[in-house]
Amino acid sequence: MHGSRLLATFLLCISLLYPRHIVIAQDVKFTSDKSVDFKKYKKYSWGSNYLLTRQPKDVQERINMAIVDSINRTLQAAGFTEDDQNPDFKITYEAGGIAKTDVSAQRTLYASEMVNYTWGNFAGISADAWAYSLAKMQITVTDAATKNNLWQAIASKEIRDPEKFKSKLKENIDKFVQKTMKSFPPKK
Repeated sequence: MHGSRLLATFLLCISLLYPRHIVIAQDVKFTSDKSVDFKKYKKYSWGSNYLLTRQPKDVQERINMAIVDSINRTLQAAGFTEDDQNPDFKITYEAGGIAKTDVSAQRTLYASEMVNYTWGNFAGISADAWAYSLAKMQITVTDAATKNNLWQAIASKEIRDPEKFKSKLKENIDKFVQKTMKSFPPKK
């Protein structure tokens, strides 16, 4: 009985550390070739992109166009020009989402509410389960002549309400892309 009480207390404490109402911020990691002088790169073109979702074809196309449009606007705001004939670098993205689930305590339990709770098993411990989407995107910048990777960023974010995200697709993708490309071009 002592072991199961200890386990129940441990699970309750862990679940309180990760309350369900907290949204995880976007996580971005990037790498770049430190030997490259990015000042010489002015023109870009698109390579092959890859989008993996379970959305219908028309929604996938909306997502693709929103990502391409957002990256184009971000690059052009930084002074780059799209040039399919004579680019200095190529840009590509890979993006998708995967369904995830989590379980935790539904709310904080107070001592007055624990009267007649049985700690010998898990009776009385409220639990909550929810589903979300884990969105990931990788953006890669490659030298057009040498085909060497110059810069790459990988971003991920939990989306708790995919329908709400989709209802403001352009704005949400803009935020996601801007945070992902914040480090491009890298400063020396």
